[in-house]
This record gives sequence, structure tokens and C-alpha cells, in this order.
Amino acid sequence: MQRKAIYSKSRNVNDLITEGQEWNFHDADTAELLHSLHPYPAKFIPQIPRKAIETWTKPGELVSDPFCGCGTTLLEASLLGRPSVGVDNNAVAVLVSKAKTAPYTASDLEAARQFASSLKSRLAKAEPREELIPDNPNFLYWFGTEVLQRLSAIKSLILEENEPLQTLFLAVFSSIIVRVSYQDSDTRYARITRVIGPSDVDKAFRMSISETISHLREVVNLNRASVTIYQADSRSIPFISSDSVSLIVTSPPYLNAYDYHKYHRQRIHWIDGDVSMARDLEIGKHDEFTRPGATPDKYFEDMNSCFLEWNRVLRCGGKCLVVVGDAIVNGKPVQVADTFVELMHKQGFSLIKHWIRELHTTRRAFNLRNSRISHEHVLLVEKA
Repeated sequence: MQRKAIYSKSRNVNDLITEGQEWNFHDADTAELLHSLHPYPAKFIPQIPRKAIETWTKPGELVSDPFCGCGTTLLEASLLGRPSVGVDNNAVAVLVSKAKTAPYTASDLEAARQFASSLKSRLAKAEPREELIPDNPNFLYWFGTEVLQRLSAIKSLILEENEPLQTLFLAVFSSIIVRVSYQDSDTRYARITRVIGPSDVDKAFRMSISETISHLREVVNLNRASVTIYQADSRSIPFISSDSVSLIVTSPPYLNAYDYHKYHRQRIHWIDGDVSMARDLEIGKHDEFTRPGATPDKYFEDMNSCFLEWNRVLRCGGKCLVVVGDAIVNGKPVQVADTFVELMHKQGFSLIKHWIRELHTTRRAFNLRNSRISHEHVLLVEKA
């Protein structure tokens, strides 16, 4: 059964798809600025939060993404002069979000260029650092020995850099991990056989550094608003003040579609993150809802806890733009968007608008072959 956003009972689905064309952005450049810094399953295209922020906030008003992923909403808010706060339980998400949203200066750009220009010669001299290879008994299943050593040498060079470039380069380092491992892809956690050597690792890192610097120029010395990022459980966000947020723009984890902690597991180890935190706090993970007899109840219970917090942190009249796909659990379609609307109504939200957007047929932020997602809902709700 294919997962499509076709389960809504609220209105004629074809009408929702027609009206949702304004959220498709099929011809837009989705890799501009630093948005292509790091792969991330089902990530936002930047045009969605940009449109929402420009439409429903004013400069200086606080924007939040309680499932910030790779920081797309946060970067767009910062560039548009809106301070923002993001939350995620995954160390990779936090790292990438911080790397994308740091207030880079011209001197940072020059230092990054110097790093890139000297990188080939420094890599030729770099020695493995055994202490930087994560102590994980499964690593030899996922990496060749020489690749492990080469990655440790590259990480040692990164750790010599000052902030914010150390975080930026560590995010670039994280971005190549799956590519130089035996993991099939960013959305398929299976071992495949491929030949990868130290020169392949060096090439991947140098090319990614070069591409990142080309985009770094676009965000240097801009008049940016502040960004705050927390690694935490999105069901409890006491560090965000009540009635402080004007707009939430987010895409919650899709029910039974991904295991974010699993796809990023090797990366989390390499950046010294907490795998158990990412695993145990993940909402909607695929492993949990493919078990025999599974029901979607726990997912909606978890999301309802999030909605309670959203209601608390939003000011009166504040809005949420939520992008989410429907699901299949235990062979049965689940009307995720409709259930969200029902739950949020009970928490004091009113549905303003419901659209269905169609994902681009060739340019998607995730592997459609594995995700089976072709459409997703866009919900706009308001706190009374």
C-alpha cells in the first residue's frame, strides 16, 4: 500500500491538492544558502518556512521549530530578522542546526578558505588518531579499517579549528559519514558492499568543504536575528517561556516512516553524541510501529503532549504551520492530519486552513523509493 496524503475526510481531497499548489515550490532552488549542508530524511524545503514566516510574523517576533531537524526553519527565521528557538533530541540535528545558523563574519569566511586551500597538503600529512575512533564494536561492520583511520585523521584536523568553523566543519564531516560507510543510504539502514579507500574519504570531505564555502559566502555579514537551539525532548520544553512565540513552523516526525536515530547512528557516534537519547526520545519511529498488532495510539499520545506545550508557549493569536504525512500502521491507513486537527482543537487551537502539497517528482529531500510518500498535509492552526 502506498502512503499518500489521501486519507483526509474533512473535504474533497482534490480541492486540497489544488489549493496546496502554492506550497509545492517545484521550480524553486531548495539548495541555496547553507540548506544543502547536510542530508536529512524528509527535511523541509526552505521556501515553506520562508513563506510562513513572511506571511504570519513581523520582524522581531519569535519563531519556533520544536522538531528542528537540520535547522531550515531556524536559518530562514534568522535571515528574515525573526529570533528563533529550535528543539531536537538528535545530536546530528543539533550540530547541523548550529552550523547552519551561526553568525559568520568575513574573517570566518577567509579562515574557511585558508582551511580549504591547505586541506589537500594537510591531509597528506595527517596521521590516524585512534582515540578519535568511536569505541563501537559494530564499526568494523559498517566501515573499512582504513576508512576508520582516515576519518579519525580528518576529525583531528577539524578539532584544531576555532569556533564557529569547528562546528561547521564537523557538520561537513558528519555529512560524508554514510557516503564512506557500508550503509546503503541516508534512508536505508542496511549494509551493502562497496569499495571505499582513504582517497575516497579525502575526496568526499574536500568536495563537501568546497561546496559549503561557496554557500557560506551567501550568509556572511548579514543582519541576522538570534538563534537558540536545545537538545531536548520536544514533549517538554520548559526553557521556552509561556506566551512568547508568535509562530511555530515544523514538520513532526512522520508516523511509521523513518528511524532518524538509526539512519544517523554512525554519525552520532562520530560526533560524540548520545545515541540512546536520540533512540529513546524519538516519536513515531518505524521500528516501533511495524511490530505485530501495532496501533498509532502512542504516536498521537506523544504528539498530544507536544500540542500542550505548543499551546503554552504560543501567544494568543499565535499560529502553527504543521507539515505532516499520513501513515499506514498494521496494514491500515491512518488519518494523521485529521487526528492532529482533532487533538489540537481540544487543546484550544482553531484550524485556519488545510492544504495538501505534492512532493516534486524528481527532487525530494529523501529517498522516495524507501519512504513511499508522495503528498503531505500543510495545516495552519491558531491559538485562541
